[in-house]
Order: sequence, then structure tokens, then C-alpha cells
Amino acid sequence: YEKDDMNTSDMHPFIHPLSAAVDPAWESRSDWEIYKGIAKTFSELCVGHLGEETDVVLQPLQHDSPGELAAGEVRDWKKGECDLIPGQTAPQIISVQRDYPAVYERFTSVGPLLEKLGNGGKGISWNTDKEVDLLRRLNYTKTDGVAKGQPMINSAIDAAEVILTLAPETNGQVAVKAWQALGEFTGRDHTHLARPKEEEKIRFRDIQAQPRKIISSPTWSGLEDEHVSYNAGYTNVHELIPWRTLSGRQQLYQDHPWMRAFGEAFCAYRPPVDTRSVQNLEHIPSNGFPEKALNFLTPHQKWGIHSTYSENLLMLTLSRGGPIVWMSETDAKELGIEDNDWIEVFNANGALTARAVVSQRVPAGMTMMYHAQERLMNIPGSEITGQRGGIHNSVTRACPKPTHMIGGYAQLAYGFNYYGTVGSNRDEFIMVRKMNKVNWLDDEGRDQVQEATK
Repeated sequence: YEKDDMNTSDMHPFIHPLSAAVDPAWESRSDWEIYKGIAKTFSELCVGHLGEETDVVLQPLQHDSPGELAAGEVRDWKKGECDLIPGQTAPQIISVQRDYPAVYERFTSVGPLLEKLGNGGKGISWNTDKEVDLLRRLNYTKTDGVAKGQPMINSAIDAAEVILTLAPETNGQVAVKAWQALGEFTGRDHTHLARPKEEEKIRFRDIQAQPRKIISSPTWSGLEDEHVSYNAGYTNVHELIPWRTLSGRQQLYQDHPWMRAFGEAFCAYRPPVDTRSVQNLEHIPSNGFPEKALNFLTPHQKWGIHSTYSENLLMLTLSRGGPIVWMSETDAKELGIEDNDWIEVFNANGALTARAVVSQRVPAGMTMMYHAQERLMNIPGSEITGQRGGIHNSVTRACPKPTHMIGGYAQLAYGFNYYGTVGSNRDEFIMVRKMNKVNWLDDEGRDQVQEATK
């Protein structure tokens, strides 16, 4: 349960609010209050066991740091091919000072390093003195403890105000400073992109009244402008800002040894990986209808990504009111499936139930289920599991891709939420068949399931 939150990304030019429809019921609390409570109790209980400690941690070779050009030649120190050099042939080994009894005080306040080191992202940084002073007036200040004099973060709205105040996308003065910081690298003046909104400061109550467009920021590559649709790479082209690659240009050829070894120096077609998830399913009995193994893809959802949930009334009206799987006319005819029939999709990983969308746009041999269809509306029970049907990930598995593990090589260097190993879980094989009995698992349906499983 979340009471007050925000939603945006550097591909979506609006800041959306997430507000509570109802207050928390009984003993339930918002995510912010839950974690604040954990921090408070931990801070009290750790006294005598943990104090001010020095922890040693590993830090990846980060994008936008000297480490991003550290590993052009692939050598393994564990095999004696080179020395173990932190930040070059191995991750950085750094010490972190932690004051465990002060976890709660730190969780509920803005730290002092913003005024000492400033803020930034993607290789540029700027001063934030004025912004921290503004937060002292907005959120008030701690009056005692290790965080005395620092802006408070007592509520989820306080946390939102910290983000809105510090981010160039929602504070025009910060945006101007950020463009100035980028200009020191490019040798050009980019501040004209934010000057018209320099005095604009978006507050949480502003976006609750209406989602707001962001202010143009150098940490995003699109331009937020009345005359230009938001699109990636726009400022790189029109402001002559180098791409954040090894060459500073749009780079199609990847000359890293691992990329060449995998045959992926250029974009290349890769057939579906056989994950063996439809083999050895003899333990699943037939339901009387024919079944067939098909490729299963889960593309970005068609009706509501990142800001709109598909179970709201408008989205349910525009779609079919519940989960759907697209399949080809050829495969549907072979399986005796007609448009809008209830089908079951299953493999060794799990099972899901959905309606079939029979379409010419899907080639034979594959199916599509747009991801993030909430498991809340219009989902019958599975004939295989006897439980409520699953979601798109019920039949997928995470398979890390080796080339995603390249690090320390310009744009192929770790950056949180931008580059790192991901589970390639959108390419799977499944069995598809028409459902024999649609069971909604109401009281009568549950009795039938229990009787059948005795």
C-alpha cells in the first residue's frame, strides 16, 4: 500500500502523482511509514550490538567514472592473467561509514553531503546549497540528534518534496545549473533550454491537481518543448552534445571481444532459445482439447505503461476486460480456438488463463501477451494448478545474458537502471490449449476443485 508517491522516467515527459484512494485501514500503513517504523525499531535495538562501523563493500566499474574505460582488454586476475587492481581489473573496494544507531535520524532527514558535494547525474554535478535551504523552509528542520539543523523527511510527501526540489526536471533553477554544468564539458551554452522555466518549482500538491510536464534537463536526452515532441537523442543532435559512448557518436558496432565472440558486434537476429520448458510435461493430464507448443513473447503493454493501470474502467472498456493472449489464425484453427475463447497457457514454469485474441498480425508459431496485465480482473482458475490463473511471468524464467555482464567499457559499463545484467525473460516456449471448464473459484467452484483433487 502506498499513500503518496510519484511516477516518471527519462522516457516519459510527465510527473504523475500516486495518491491514496482511501486511508490505510485498521493497522495497515503506507510503504513510507512501514520502512520508517523498521528504521526506528532497528535504531533502538542495535544499541550495544552495532555502533559507528566501517563496512567494506564492492562497487561496480561505473558509467560516468574513470572506471568506465578500465577494462578494454579482458583479463581475469583469478587465472593469473593480471594483478587484482581495484577499479581496473576488479570492482572498486571502498569503505563506507555507517552509524547504525542513527539509521532512523538519517532516514528521516536530508544528509549533509548535498551541501558539501552537490548533486548530479550522468557525469555532471552542480551546487545545491539554495535547494537544501528551501527544503528547510518547506519540510522544517531537525532540532536535535545527529541530524540537527537538517531538513526533515517525516512523511512520504516530505520525501516527494525533496526529490522535486533537487531534480532539474521539476526545479527550473536547478535545470539552469545543470545545463551550465554540461556546458563546461561541451564548450557551448545550453541554458536557453531551461531559462523560460527558471523560476518554476513544481510541488507535490501541483501534480496532485494535474500531472505536470517536466522541465528540460541534461540528464534526459529528449527536449521538453512546445514545438517538439519528446523523443530520445534530440538534444544530442540539435545541441551538439556527444553521445555517452566510446566514440561520442551513435555507435552501432560493438568492438568488445565478448561481443565479437558472440557474433553480436552488429545487431543480429537470434532465434528463440529453447529453454526446455515444454518437455517432460507428461504429468499434466489432457483436458480433451488439442494442445501445441508455441513461442511466447511478452512485449511492452499496449494500454497502460508506467502511469495507467489496465484494470481501471476506461482501460477495461477499451480492451477485453481481462487478460488476453494474441495468437495466429493458423494456430488457432489447428487448436479449435476461436476469438475470445478461454485458453490456458502452461509449461514447466507455471500456468496462466486468458482469452484468445485471434489475429492476422501474429505469425504462425508464436503468441504474445502484453505484460503488466494485473491479476485482479476477470481471471478464472487454472485447470492445471487448481488456483487462480497467473500473469505473463507465470510461464517465464530469468536467463541472464552473458554480454550484459561486460563492464568497464564506455557505454558498456554499469549504471543503475541503465546498463547491467537483466533477465532475458521475454522469450519462452509454452503449451496452449482451449479450456474445457471455466471455473471462477467461487464457493461452488472451490468445492469442485477440492473434490477433483481428493
